[in-house]
Amino acid sequence: MQLHRYPNNPILMPQSDSPWESGAVFNPGAALGQDGRFYLLYRAIPAGYTPFPDRPGYQNYISSIGCAVSDDGIHFTRFAQPVIEPSEPYDQHGCEDPRVTQLEIEGRVLYLITYTALSAPAWSGMGDRVALASTEDFRAYTKYGVAIPELKDKDAVIFPELIGGRIAMLHRVEPDIQIVYFDDFDHLVHPDEAFWREYRAHLEDYVVMRPQFDWEAEKIGSGCPPVKTAEGWLLIYHAKDDKGIYRAGVALLDLEEPARVIARSPYPILEPKMAYERIGDVNNVVFPQGAVIKDDIIYVYYGAADKVCCLATAKLDDLVDFVAQFKA
Repeated sequence: MQLHRYPNNPILMPQSDSPWESGAVFNPGAALGQDGRFYLLYRAIPAGYTPFPDRPGYQNYISSIGCAVSDDGIHFTRFAQPVIEPSEPYDQHGCEDPRVTQLEIEGRVLYLITYTALSAPAWSGMGDRVALASTEDFRAYTKYGVAIPELKDKDAVIFPELIGGRIAMLHRVEPDIQIVYFDDFDHLVHPDEAFWREYRAHLEDYVVMRPQFDWEAEKIGSGCPPVKTAEGWLLIYHAKDDKGIYRAGVALLDLEEPARVIARSPYPILEPKMAYERIGDVNNVVFPQGAVIKDDIIYVYYGAADKVCCLATAKLDDLVDFVAQFKA
């Protein structure tokens, strides 16, 4: 099974008249707001970055996070300015790849935003940390800082319900996907050094998924926040092979023990085929980050070739039935 691309992709492209998003807009997280509208939080980079002469990547490459809103999930209106941007030492070199989870915290609905914070220049291989922010209305935002200290880490997604009374998060210390639980919101936003020291010492114990198939050979990482279904938590994730191609995969995790994989497709559900996925700032990339369910359709928002934002869809039941046949 393959996700169905929206025929008029990309849905968001760089805008030359908006300097902060004139170079690239990609890797969008997504959520339904309390007003019933679709919200995208996407990574944006100004034009003017240049390739390194002797290695992959770009110089002068600093990301911020923009927001766009839509009534139909297809046609989006962008906010004029970034909603999250570098402002602290831990994210001074970029705010990348936001994911959004709606979660009720102490009687109020919050949209928790995990993103990659760069304390060192992009492409340096140093300084990547999972950071946390939140909003209630997609207008005002609060930044809490680094959520997972002292780990080179990315691709964090928070479950939209408490698991056993605790907040659960998937994250990725290469090349695997791990899980961590927080006792409460305070535990999430105020890292406990003793807790994290013990966690780091036993990181292997918290692995949920490892690369398993050829198209996952180099690494995997959580894509969209998990979606609750009757069959389990539906996890759409990304994988990179040994040729540098990024694809999207799908798995089911146990509802009560999400560290247990119930089913996992041996085949990708989306891979670079279209020109906008094969050619860009990083070629051959589809990178899912946002999933919204409306009228039994799953809207999957993804970055293509590190340049543009795109949409693919499926009937939710069809996708669940597809992956459920591949028992782990």
